[in-house]
Amino acid sequence: MSRESMHRSSSHFPGTHPEGLPELSRRQTLLAGIGLLAALPVAAAAPASAASAANILLPAAPLQGRYRIQQASNSRYVDAHESSVQDYNVVTRTFQNNDSQVWRFIRVGYVYTLQQHINGRYADAHEYEAADYHLVTRTAQNNDTQRWVALPVSGDIYRLRQLSNGRYVDAHESANRDYGVVTRTFQDNDSQLWRFNLQTGNRYRIRHHINGRYLDAHESSTQDYRVVTRPFQNNNSQLWRVTEVGYVYEIRHHINGRYLDAHESENQDYRLVTRPRQNNDSQRWVALPSVNGTYTFQQLLNLRYVDAHESSDRDYRLVTRPGQDNNTQRWIVSPA
Repeated sequence: MSRESMHRSSSHFPGTHPEGLPELSRRQTLLAGIGLLAALPVAAAAPASAASAANILLPAAPLQGRYRIQQASNSRYVDAHESSVQDYNVVTRTFQNNDSQVWRFIRVGYVYTLQQHINGRYADAHEYEAADYHLVTRTAQNNDTQRWVALPVSGDIYRLRQLSNGRYVDAHESANRDYGVVTRTFQDNDSQLWRFNLQTGNRYRIRHHINGRYLDAHESSTQDYRVVTRPFQNNNSQLWRVTEVGYVYEIRHHINGRYLDAHESENQDYRLVTRPRQNNDSQRWVALPSVNGTYTFQQLLNLRYVDAHESSDRDYRLVTRPGQDNNTQRWIVSPA
């Protein structure tokens, strides 16, 4: 029986990105050194809460350059066919010491946690319509509802997406809705754009691009700790600690420059393939640290996890699957 039957229901960054986004270290955050606002005086940091000490894996230095990728369950190397006859299928093979098993990683985005500085609570969001998909703050949960994908638009302007569902951070623009911050499907307008203004350390003010209002949040359970936008207030309620927990990459086959992509239908087995560059979410991959120095990879388009068949009758093809939390979906990445 194949494992598929086990289903559970342009270069972008330092030196190549047209906006010249900064090189960031492991615990640094957005936009260091890009014409940001001058640091404002702030009160001393709030004591770390018990929640902030949760066991959250942090990534090593971002991958940038050439790597080999091995499936943790069997140590086979990621490779790919190089002809249209075989649809440029991506597969695993035993080690071959050639460029067909070398992949180039190009960083195009970040994955962050956002903590309200005044209390250390994490930005999260309801995931159902009855709650208006409203953002709230919660104690640490170490899951994808508290991880936010940040992709650059221009300069210090970003789109933010909740990793658990891919929905975009947006906000109401009227007082009768309390300027509540919510998630919505993609709309391609300024209501889904956010400016990150560095203050000090890893603390930022985050502004709604459409109206310049600042990200803030209620601090009581009676208000469900709802996240809102407000006019500028020089206090810690509008400061957010931004921490890198993963990255988003385009991944190229070094031998021919084609980009890692995947079919999006069951009748194509959700197979991974290589294709010419398309500059869309089908070719963007979210990399998060996993156990023992491994990574998981998710296709940003649908958040399905990279996995692979482990039998020759399926040609050891790579596919995407729902999350299974096992070694077929964990990958060892090492410099080539």
